[in-house]
Amino acid sequence: MKEVLPGIYLIDKYSLKSFGNSGYFVRHEKGNILVDAPEMQESDLAFIQENGGLSFIYITHIRAMGDACSLKERFKAKIVIHEEDGKLMKGCTPDVTFTGEYQLYDDATIIPTLGYSHGSSSMLLKRDGGVLFCGDMFWLGRRDRYSSELMSWPTEEDKMTWNLPDDLVLNVNLMDADIGAMTESARSLLAYDFESLLMSHPHYPPRGRGIVEKGAKGMVEKALQTNKISQFTDWRRE
Repeated sequence: MKEVLPGIYLIDKYSLKSFGNSGYFVRHEKGNILVDAPEMQESDLAFIQENGGLSFIYITHIRAMGDACSLKERFKAKIVIHEEDGKLMKGCTPDVTFTGEYQLYDDATIIPTLGYSHGSSSMLLKRDGGVLFCGDMFWLGRRDRYSSELMSWPTEEDKMTWNLPDDLVLNVNLMDADIGAMTESARSLLAYDFESLLMSHPHYPPRGRGIVEKGAKGMVEKALQTNKISQFTDWRRE
């Protein structure tokens, strides 16, 4: 577990159990938050316990649910998820669902950002200029080809285009994502102030380039202006 911003720790264990999604442990004076629930090492679990446990397990989208049910039981925490993705949960039921903007704490606002899934959302933490946990909505790095046209998982020829410069793009899963809804969701985020962007796959091998620590809102604006989209088909469902 690595501290990537003050009081925010990246849990970056790659696991197919959570579709490769990472997670973030957020220390909060009113009760700690786990953003998404990847499979963890015992050292991660011990660190969370030593630092006050968990009050909430917030899930940005259903593919990031991972070990949420077992973590809920272990830490006696409440699972928070959008109502639509909550309907797809297996193994346990959510404790808190929402359809509109939801205030987890005074300084932690959950914002529906539909499109990647029917119930995907983001959380804005009002500290350090604003920290936005965006789930799988955005990708920073060199993923496939940047295009506004549909495409499937890249061919060998496609891979030759991976020398493109790193950039922030909408991250579209062609199996069930709604590009129009994702674009509108991204546009809605411009109404909020944020400096940092923490995504579900900051180091997804081999082309994820980590989190955005500064200037994230401007990068979202640029992504909308240039209409760059990273598109793929979820290989586990083909």
